[in-house]
Parts: sequence; structure tokens; C-alpha cells
Amino acid sequence: MRNEPLKLTLILLSTTILLYHTFHLFYLWSEIPDTIAIHFSKGEPDQWGSKYFLFIMPIVSILIWFFIGLLAKKPEKLNYVNLTEENKKVQYVKAEKVMVFIQYMGAVTIIFANEAFLRNAVGMESGFPFSIAIVLLAICFMAPIYHLFWAATLKN
Repeated sequence: MRNEPLKLTLILLSTTILLYHTFHLFYLWSEIPDTIAIHFSKGEPDQWGSKYFLFIMPIVSILIWFFIGLLAKKPEKLNYVNLTEENKKVQYVKAEKVMVFIQYMGAVTIIFANEAFLRNAVGMESGFPFSIAIVLLAICFMAPIYHLFWAATLKN
């Protein structure tokens, strides 16, 4: 991969966050009530489920990470704006970088959202991890938009 420093940084960051969350989940497991809030409307819980739902989001996070990783390995299969023979290598490298970024930050976003659910379930402050999840989600949406505008301004 041509983006090794970025990928190494994201691997270390996301692995650390996942391991922390996993440790925190098992550490607090006995304190989590059997039924927890799994959906909120206007800041108040309106749907309840088993505490085992806290394992679903990390699994989904890993699956999303895996499938986006498959896309990142083949940047030539993605759609491009203003792609020419002269700029295709630059566009492929940049697209691969954006996909790797989304791959890892998307997974971390889901982990932070699950951390907010976990903290809420045991009565801890959950606003900080939820806020981080929202910010990371916004960044994951903005990254391809930035790439789109960057590609549109490329000279042939």
C-alpha cells in the first residue's frame, strides 16, 4: 500500500480504541442491567433490549472495516470524476487514502457510539463518546466530498 504511515497510524489508533472498549465492556459487564436502552428519541429512551446488544455494534464495526478494506484494495474499481490517463495514478492513490481513512474512522465511530450506549447503561456520562462518534461520522462523510471537489479541479 502506498499510504503506509497513514495506515499504520490508523491501525494503532483503532486497535487501541477497540481494545479499550472491549476491556471496558467486560469490566462493567456485571453492572449492566439485563435490559438496556437501545434507541433514543428526543434524548429519552424509547426502545429497550438485552444487554447482549452491546456486542452487536463491535461485530458490525469489524465487518464494515473488513468490507471497506476490500474496496480500498482495488481503487481502480471505484467511480471517478475527471479521470484521465495522466492523472489516474494520482487519483487512485488519493482514493485509496480516502477509503482507508473511512475504513478505520468508520469502525472507530461505531465503537464510540457503542461506548456511549455502554456508559448510558451503567449510569455514567455518555455525552463525550457520543459527541466523538458524531464528529467522526461527519468527517467520514466529508472526506469523499473533499476528494470529489479535489478531483474535479484536477488539470488534464
